[in-house]
Amino acid sequence: MLSTLYQWIKKHRSKRLNITMPTLKRKLVGIQNYFGLPDNSKSISRIYNFALHTLYKWLNRRSQRHSFNWRGFKDMLGYFQIKPLRVSKRLIAVDWY
Repeated sequence: MLSTLYQWIKKHRSKRLNITMPTLKRKLVGIQNYFGLPDNSKSISRIYNFALHTLYKWLNRRSQRHSFNWRGFKDMLGYFQIKPLRVSKRLIAVDWY
């Protein structure tokens, strides 16, 4: 899954941000909905950090100069309302053991 996310970001780095960022947001929300179980917070935070660092890397390789510094990158994430992934509460009681 991480490799497909990496390849997607690499492939879409040259597209306009107003096209790429809403799609990335939908992908991250889908990951949160699928993997966001109460005991899985460390894994989804790793996925989120991987996506951010990969996006930062490939957006800065679009030209001969850096497109973003880290503060500007975080401001851009706030503009597109991309928030850290959170776990959801378990709505039904599950007896795993």
